[in-house]
Amino acid sequence: MTQTHTAPPVAIAVRDLKKRFGPIEVLKGIGLEAREGEVVSILGSSGSGKSTLLRCINLLEVPDSGSICVAGEEIRLKAAGDGRSRPADARQVDRIRAELGMVFQSFNLWSHRTVLENVIEAPVHVLKRPRREAIEEAEALLAKVGIADKRNHYPAHLSGGQQQRAAIARALAM
Repeated sequence: MTQTHTAPPVAIAVRDLKKRFGPIEVLKGIGLEAREGEVVSILGSSGSGKSTLLRCINLLEVPDSGSICVAGEEIRLKAAGDGRSRPADARQVDRIRAELGMVFQSFNLWSHRTVLENVIEAPVHVLKRPRREAIEEAEALLAKVGIADKRNHYPAHLSGGQQQRAAIARALAM
């Protein structure tokens, strides 16, 4: 008897993505597909477009052309009067951003908030989750990334690696 395995669903699909900043073409028809549960690495030299690609997927930068699908939903873009693309539906972008997590090279933790407060901020205020539920999930995530004992520390009192793990827990909380 043969078993058939179906591939996990596609989490992110990028097709022919292009982005330029003035005369510099940073993304030249990039494509990628990442399925649920996969770990994907994007490698390249400094300035090769890795961060720009991720910023385009999250629509922190709007690509000039191409398509981006998140969980099977294509992010709709429209041409603006200046010939550049703009999101067609801001609510769609907000909804999709709530499903994506991104850890920046500089972790962007709020310095005036504890690690726990950093992790629960978006689930409570953006996703409107009950605070107690957000705290329980945040504590589990902090344990998962190995910094549960730092929950009441401020970012300035953490090492760079601990700050990165706090930022990962914050991204996963969404």
